[in-house]
Amino acid sequence: MFHFTALLGAQSDSPACQSLLALDNGIKILIDVGWDISFDIKMLAELERHTPTIDLILLTHPTLEHMGAYAHACKHIPTFNSIPVYSTFPVSNLGRLLLQDIYLSTPKAFTRLLDSTVTSVPFPPSPSTNFTAASFVAAGTNAELPDGALKLPPTPAEIDSYCGKIVTLKYSQPTPLHSAVARVAGKLGSVTITAYSAGHSLGGTIWKIQQAQESIVYAVDWNLSRENCLRGAAFLGGEGGRVQEALLKPTALVCSSKNATITNMAGGRKKRDEILLETIRKTAVERGGTVLIPTDSVGRVLELAYLLEHAWRKDQKFSGKGNQGKGIGLHLAGRKVKRLGQVIGSMLEWMDEAVVREFESIAEKSSHGGNRNNRRGAGNKDQDQKDGTSEVTGNKAGPFDFLYLNLISTLGQLTRALNSNDGRGKVIIASDSSLEWGFSRDALLKLASDDKNVVVLTERGEGKTGLSGQLWQGWKEATTTNEDSPAIGQIVPIDESHEIETSSKIRLEGDELQSYQRHMAARQALTSQHQSLMSTSGLPPGVAADQDDEDASSSSDDSDSERQGKALTTATSKKISHATVMMGGAVPAGVSEKVDIGVNILLRGEGIYDFDVRGAKGRNRMFPFQVRRKRVDEYGEVVRPDDYMRAEERQDEDLADDEGEKHEETRVMGKKRKWDEELVKPGSGARRSSKGVAEMGKRKGVHRRKKASKAASDNNDDYDPEAQDSAEEGEISESSEGEDDEEVLAAPSKLTTTSDTIRIQISATFIDFTGLHDQKSLRMLLPLIDPKKLILIGGKREETKYLAEFYREKAALSSRGGGTGTNVFSPQIGNTVNASVDTNAWTVKLGSTLSRGLKWQNVRGLGVVHVIGRVAPVETEPDSKKQKTITAGDESSNPDEDKVLVLDVLPPALAAATRSVAQPIHVGDIRLADLRKVLHDDGHTAEFKGEGVLLVDGVVVVRKTGVGNISIEDGGGGFSMTGSGGRGTTFVKVRQKVYDGLAVVAGG
Repeated sequence: MFHFTALLGAQSDSPACQSLLALDNGIKILIDVGWDISFDIKMLAELERHTPTIDLILLTHPTLEHMGAYAHACKHIPTFNSIPVYSTFPVSNLGRLLLQDIYLSTPKAFTRLLDSTVTSVPFPPSPSTNFTAASFVAAGTNAELPDGALKLPPTPAEIDSYCGKIVTLKYSQPTPLHSAVARVAGKLGSVTITAYSAGHSLGGTIWKIQQAQESIVYAVDWNLSRENCLRGAAFLGGEGGRVQEALLKPTALVCSSKNATITNMAGGRKKRDEILLETIRKTAVERGGTVLIPTDSVGRVLELAYLLEHAWRKDQKFSGKGNQGKGIGLHLAGRKVKRLGQVIGSMLEWMDEAVVREFESIAEKSSHGGNRNNRRGAGNKDQDQKDGTSEVTGNKAGPFDFLYLNLISTLGQLTRALNSNDGRGKVIIASDSSLEWGFSRDALLKLASDDKNVVVLTERGEGKTGLSGQLWQGWKEATTTNEDSPAIGQIVPIDESHEIETSSKIRLEGDELQSYQRHMAARQALTSQHQSLMSTSGLPPGVAADQDDEDASSSSDDSDSERQGKALTTATSKKISHATVMMGGAVPAGVSEKVDIGVNILLRGEGIYDFDVRGAKGRNRMFPFQVRRKRVDEYGEVVRPDDYMRAEERQDEDLADDEGEKHEETRVMGKKRKWDEELVKPGSGARRSSKGVAEMGKRKGVHRRKKASKAASDNNDDYDPEAQDSAEEGEISESSEGEDDEEVLAAPSKLTTTSDTIRIQISATFIDFTGLHDQKSLRMLLPLIDPKKLILIGGKREETKYLAEFYREKAALSSRGGGTGTNVFSPQIGNTVNASVDTNAWTVKLGSTLSRGLKWQNVRGLGVVHVIGRVAPVETEPDSKKQKTITAGDESSNPDEDKVLVLDVLPPALAAATRSVAQPIHVGDIRLADLRKVLHDDGHTAEFKGEGVLLVDGVVVVRKTGVGNISIEDGGGGFSMTGSGGRGTTFVKVRQKVYDGLAVVAGG
């Protein structure tokens, strides 16, 4: 079974993507937790509704469209953080930087409290119950929230914890999901997931999900073409440029229809890069202007950074080396770019092979060059330049060792870079590409008054609002003539007035702060009671009731007298509709009814020691027992070291903690303890020491910055903020800003929006750096994959309709030519399609005569046998034990239900006819490397001649074209009976070795 539901990103202008896959055994897999620049909380309503039933989450790209709502869901949607999550290593690590950048850059991502549809309790109250957070507030106090009050966003530390629990996988490695990672034991054991390269972003993933006969390939936002530092999608990985077998002919292919009506620029990546560099020459070199390139935070920015850094290393006009002028300043602006520069070096193996070879060659040259310099001494510049190790060429630096790219992580640094009057042109890469938040918006507003500056749009803006959409529309109108398409790379001046909205947050103070705190305390109490009730009721959160309870509530056999013992609870239904009020617990004001929680009243009720089990069903007949689940990881049950400490060790630990507390009290005498300065429990002294080191590093960092700011005020000409920032990268904390960000994000605040009208006088151009598939690649690749079911998502309505019609025509032609054809689905948001594999399966019983004559062969741990027989229905003999339980009403059962299918031997007349045509079957697979070793042991020479080709004795060729597909060809002399060295009849011997490595199942 396979049912697909598009929660977001189907026939929509919004690029956000969320997909829900339902498989057998009630397994539900969520792929992507995307959002868009509106940060509308209503988009997550369906995600919240399905969260209690989701068993697994897969992430594809570290972009806003695929991962933007992950941290919000972990913090604000109950039980979401407990779901297992899988992704590649770059998606996990780059995704956390993306999320931290979002929450540090725009307060709109916090979401408003009053507009929130994602509540702390996943069950709506009944219409007769006034069940809100305000019900918990004491009478006479004001619980009204201030206008625009925001939720507390995930802090950088919380985002680290959310992303830290993601299980990372490598490409092309099938991963069975064992019961250790499942929330329900053994539920995910039948599922195998495999990640393949998707291109488009570093670590971008095409997911293959296998369960029984279902083989599902999920591919959204992929790119077949290789780029400067990113590898292409893994579809065409087979021999001769064919689709690799693992992704060929899946039972269902989920594919994005973006750019289905667009053809990329002729010339590909090289032409695109040349246009960008030519734009920089015209603007920054010749006119001394500034080029602003808005892009995303961590996904596509790596492609731009790699391209421009290497262009600066090669072109001395850009770098200003060799008396070629002042050069051009190159800057990368983002809240987390410094951390990005640190972590990207550990991800080179995920990049294109050219980047890996570049890194290896530079490392080899550096090691050899160092030895030569030691022998011949320093000062031989000519030889250094000949070896390619000079500082000018930059060959000593790695692919992502930025020699010319300056990292800007604060608004002050960006302002200083833009206001510097050194007569040099500038190139600024900034996030975000939408120009709605981040440093790209700040830079555009500062550069908008000079038409010699150019903004390079890296994405198409159809259907987009805000500055990027308005600039795209103005550029498109100016470059489109008659029916011609816009000229990519053409620079046009934009002179328009635009009304923009600026969102900012203000800290709450006074009465507003007190009202906010009361409201949040009430919500926390409500959530705590809900979680406490769920943990003791034996039900997973979000599930209304167990099947046993449903049966009990649906039964109408209970009379009033039989329910006298249940007068302790007054709810008429056993389904926990409110899921918050528990017997004996706090009851909100104005609520008199209580919820029936069954036999668990013995655990949660106060002063209640009896429960009537007459007529009860399911768990209500048993004395309640609270099962505490054990924490497990990939090594088994988690062990707490504190449980195995000796008594003397525990006393020493307590004494050390007491001395540390006294020392801290002496050092900060008279100062109140902050909320995050909790007392350390015994046995956690190491944690205290690490926190103390971090605090010390923070204070040292603040002291350094105070000295640096003083130096800047004393002598502005000699102060270099980039050098100061680079000197602090070795500290424990990345910067004091990271610590200050925790306090800023944790402070209650409200959102204010102001509208201003600005005049934009700037030049604009468009160069496509999205790195996505286009119409040509879609039309070429989909027929090659040849899926049985095709589901189109991720595009606009026109794009999806066009691609669906195209492939339906292709499928119709294929079916006329003898193919099976393909069903094409194009669901809308919220619609569910049934894309289950079209198969018929029966369970048969082996006949006694047939089973006695079977000769089983072992093939890699599996028993294999070739059978020719006849299947026929046979009546089963009634079981004596089952006869006793048959009632009078069951006697009229269908007689066909008493028959089973039995596979038995053929009649003698048919057996003689089939025995003459039955052929032996070769089962299994053989590796050419193993075959080569076996042939070497037998005295033959065997060498690899290309991929999948083995040459034996120079005359016989063994080719492997797929799993289990091996061909043996005689190149001349393989059948010779007088071969040299006793190697006669090489062909026959090689064929015999191949047969020996396979299981030959005799026909008949």
